[in-house]
Amino acid sequence: MKIFLTGANGFIGRHLTQHLAAAGHEIITLVRPGVAVDIPGSARLVRGDLAGVESWQDELAACDALIHLAARYRIGNVDRAEMAASNIEGTRRVLHAAWRGGVGRIVHVSSTAALGETFGRLGDESQRHNGRFRSFYEQTKHVAHGLAEVLKGRGVPLMIAIPGGVFGSGDGSDLAQALGQFVQGRLPAQVASGSRFQLCSVEALCDGLRRVVEQGVCGRDYLLTGQTVGMEQLITRAAQICHLPTPRTVTPEQLRWPARLCDALRPLGLRLPLSRETLRVMDGSTYLYSSARAEAELGWPWQQVCDEFDSRFDAYVRSLRTAGNRV
Repeated sequence: MKIFLTGANGFIGRHLTQHLAAAGHEIITLVRPGVAVDIPGSARLVRGDLAGVESWQDELAACDALIHLAARYRIGNVDRAEMAASNIEGTRRVLHAAWRGGVGRIVHVSSTAALGETFGRLGDESQRHNGRFRSFYEQTKHVAHGLAEVLKGRGVPLMIAIPGGVFGSGDGSDLAQALGQFVQGRLPAQVASGSRFQLCSVEALCDGLRRVVEQGVCGRDYLLTGQTVGMEQLITRAAQICHLPTPRTVTPEQLRWPARLCDALRPLGLRLPLSRETLRVMDGSTYLYSSARAEAELGWPWQQVCDEFDSRFDAYVRSLRTAGNRV
């Protein structure tokens, strides 16, 4: 297929571009003007942004499929106007442009955050958010997910792919930064939290997204999650891999006032690691979802993804340690 991809220059997008090209697809990537390009040479670039659909909608209309991956992700230090413009308004513009252009297969990449907490149980694609948002990112992804659902209801040939957490080479997420700081000896303490979520490798996610765009049934949602983990568990495993002592544990209550101070200083232009929003994310909530539909309908090997988690995560942690030693 000829596939138009937004977010191609991000962490997942770079891997996905390579994965789709290796599968024989022709890739057209949307990259913002002035942004350095780090994507495979076989992909063709279109310069533009989510706000300026008019400049590239003809390129989109000439494609067989769209994968809308572009989104801003950050917890704590957030420019809310910028994030809303990208995650909500950008999604609306891109999906409507694909609909107007007659694109035959449209994939919106959402997040389990858009579906909300599961209170310890394993949810599925029918889950609906309860309205308690722990981060502004979660709120914007929920709204964007709703926009995609409305279009599905109008008969637009659209599918929603719903990943959980993702790790791999080039990851710049809060998780990657925390693990990187730990293995490089710069994380003196960790927060005690019973929060649990799911992780899979970026390679496994790209395989799932390819299966959705190739085989997915228009009008359906597909969860692409992974192994259930918690942050303390990941830090402990990283300590074992790198032969490091685990950092001391502090409670969220102990960090409440330091978080308020960090939030107060942030308007001065300081990028600080702690915020009240960060603590809300670590409140003991669970975001756990079954990928049984993707396994049954698309052949995505969810159980194998979980079984291979330890070996892939171990290699990832070692790469973070090596990168830190080179700095």
